Amino acid sequence: MKRGCTQCGECANVCPVFRRHRREEYSPKGKRRLLEPVSAEYSAAPAPLPWEEVRDLARLCAGCGRCKQACARKLSAADLLAEVRNSHPHWTQYMWELWIKRMGPLWPTLGRLASAVPEGLTPAILQSSLAPAKALLSASKIPVWASLRRDLDLKTDPAPVMLFSGCTANNVRPQWTKKAERLLRAWGYTLVSSTGLTCCGGTMHHAGRFGTMNAMRQQNIAAWRGLGKPRIAVFCASCHHGLAEYADAGQPGAPLQEAEAAEWKSSLSPLSALLVGAKADPTPDKPEIYGYHQPCHWDADKDQPFLAEIFSGQKKGTALCCGMGGILKMTDPALSMSMAEECAGGFPAEARAILTGCSGCVLQLSAAGKSGITARHWLDVVIV
Repeated sequence: MKRGCTQCGECANVCPVFRRHRREEYSPKGKRRLLEPVSAEYSAAPAPLPWEEVRDLARLCAGCGRCKQACARKLSAADLLAEVRNSHPHWTQYMWELWIKRMGPLWPTLGRLASAVPEGLTPAILQSSLAPAKALLSASKIPVWASLRRDLDLKTDPAPVMLFSGCTANNVRPQWTKKAERLLRAWGYTLVSSTGLTCCGGTMHHAGRFGTMNAMRQQNIAAWRGLGKPRIAVFCASCHHGLAEYADAGQPGAPLQEAEAAEWKSSLSPLSALLVGAKADPTPDKPEIYGYHQPCHWDADKDQPFLAEIFSGQKKGTALCCGMGGILKMTDPALSMSMAEECAGGFPAEARAILTGCSGCVLQLSAAGKSGITARHWLDVVIV
């Protein structure tokens, strides 16, 4: 195969879609074999397939990136699929762009409308879409598990920090941003304005909307440069992954030259990594056992050890992926929701509360969780 695929099968071992279906065409290497003939990456004159055929081939990917992590050649089925979608545009991709770029302020309204639909009257075909819409609404009262404080003997670098909140926090979970700002100030960091930031563009990459993706990247880089290239604190794994790809020269429209790419990448930091020496004063609401869902897009997960340190009783889930990544929510909502249900069911029975550090995973697991199970961002359960 092109680009040196050795057919070793390591990608199939970590692909959540292949794990469910166990059919070769659902594996990353199988999709690569099927899609290369229509990809501009591999052909100067890609074959003109009808959208329906491209959709059927390209939709069965969660965009988790696990295949690239496992591949010795760093081949990515998700990147190939993004390129195919870019060269075979369809109106659904434009609608996804509209949803992300323009309709964010309407997300809470959609959540309220979805919540008003009686459970028994929901057509089966709409159930996989209504549940995520309902999850856009935040619980009115969330129990606090602990008050966080820093070890005063540990000094933090007062260099400026810019907080990147992401689309979900900006539109439906503003409390995450407020909580993150209070934590950073309590740790002695100097916060600078984040008003010039927009979506990281990662979801536009998966949708094949490269022009929009590049515009978003340029806007975020301009904001960073204008503030003197501060550190960027991120509390969403998917946002962090999308921002880190700015420094990948192999990405379409790579916006940074090598020297500045290194600066950009070193400036990115998970919020939890900045909360050095965190001490927790637990409340009676902290459960004895809780679940931790590891997002696919944490290349180096800082949240898991951070939470294990401040909260005892952590149990990780057994599923690979919650099904929220990429644009699977648009291309195959039923598959996306079934993956979420499997993920939510992969925790011990006693772990009724699930924490994670990805905005999308929170919404997905909230939509899929059975009665009595809650999914929260870890910011939801701490105060300072």
